[in-house]
Amino acid sequence: MKFSENVDSAEVKIEHHFEYDFSKKYIKGRTLLNVGAWTGPYEVLINGLAKRITAVDIEEKALKVLKKNLPNVKTVVASAHALPFRPNSFDVVTFWAVIEHIPIGYELTSLKEIHRVLKPGGYVFLTTMSKNFLSDLLDPAYWLVGHRHYKSSQLKDMLSDAGFKTENVFVNGSFMTAFHAWAFYFFKYVFGRNMPELPFIENMFKKDYYAKGFYQVCIRARKI
Repeated sequence: MKFSENVDSAEVKIEHHFEYDFSKKYIKGRTLLNVGAWTGPYEVLINGLAKRITAVDIEEKALKVLKKNLPNVKTVVASAHALPFRPNSFDVVTFWAVIEHIPIGYELTSLKEIHRVLKPGGYVFLTTMSKNFLSDLLDPAYWLVGHRHYKSSQLKDMLSDAGFKTENVFVNGSFMTAFHAWAFYFFKYVFGRNMPELPFIENMFKKDYYAKGFYQVCIRARKI
């Protein structure tokens, strides 16, 4: 993701609240590593809940924004497939909507790195676009930039190969989520600005995003 010089704060959106709700039970009082943190919208939500937060991203400018907003969060410039931490360093690792953006072929390597830095019995949380006819058809990034999608079975197999046991798989979001994505890209690339936030649209999007659907795969897995 290319960093915009206009971004000076973390933009906390519905998807970040969903990530918080999906993981909060497991991060309270724990040491957490967020891989692909960007400007820190997830960190804004969990700050004070986790015992200690470390944020990793390949984009140094984005991490500077995070650090400016949350000086207590440790920030590290690194890639998912080469994490500069000792084995067994963290209780929880989060990997929100990142696996589809790393170089092709590095997915398993990255999951093995996450396994390495997790403590025994530690948890990894990840989300990514679900691979199916509707999600492929309705994801604008799939057609515009080759956004990668994954089947739940693919992810579970990779997690197993990396040394994890998958404990929870939830596929969320349907047509309203897809519409919201199309609107986001339309305003971004046609008008060059953020999509206006209309309360009734946002409420519909939130309800759809939190419900069972076809758009995104959400997984919790434990290190074994």
